[in-house]
Amino acid sequence: MRQIRIPMNLYRTPCSPAYWHEANLAMKCLKLLVFAALMIAVTRALSLIPGIPIWHTKLTWGFLARSVCALVCGPVLGLVFGFVEDILGFVLQPTGDFFPGYTLSTMAGVLVYALFFFRRRITVVNLVLANAVVNLLVNAAMGSVWSTMVRGGGYLGWFIPSLAKNLITILPKAAALYILFQALLPILRRMDLIPDQTEGRIRFF
Repeated sequence: MRQIRIPMNLYRTPCSPAYWHEANLAMKCLKLLVFAALMIAVTRALSLIPGIPIWHTKLTWGFLARSVCALVCGPVLGLVFGFVEDILGFVLQPTGDFFPGYTLSTMAGVLVYALFFFRRRITVVNLVLANAVVNLLVNAAMGSVWSTMVRGGGYLGWFIPSLAKNLITILPKAAALYILFQALLPILRRMDLIPDQTEGRIRFF
């Protein structure tokens, strides 16, 4: 596969043909394909680290690698990453029976992170909003659908406890991403993986 140089532009929103052109080019870029494979390995490694207990839930670390992959690789390659990472995770660390809904949730989570981070200026507000959408729509809303299908019971019986747990972890996840991105953004820029977008600390807006 020949090496492809992807444009390094910043966009206010993902609602641009040029944005999606860059996202599609990521699928043809050997460097980004290798980076996505590396992030799959990092996600598997992070899954071995115990989570931090927060009230009746735990903050696990896989979202960190998924977010970095979304930042660098974009929504199109990110969907492929999410599919492979979830399937490989089940093969290596099976927990119960396989259900494709959870694979869709992993893919949807990476897609949301990519829409907020790929070729977008990273801000504190974006970090919080991205985690809010993932936690509330993907983890709580979608996850409760899968729990109802797999385990039975009423939807609200799964959704309300899941909503409470996911609300609690929004800000801790955003804080962890802030620390990680603050350290990684200059490095990723020097590696020519992301556009130059920060001057010093990540801004609030």
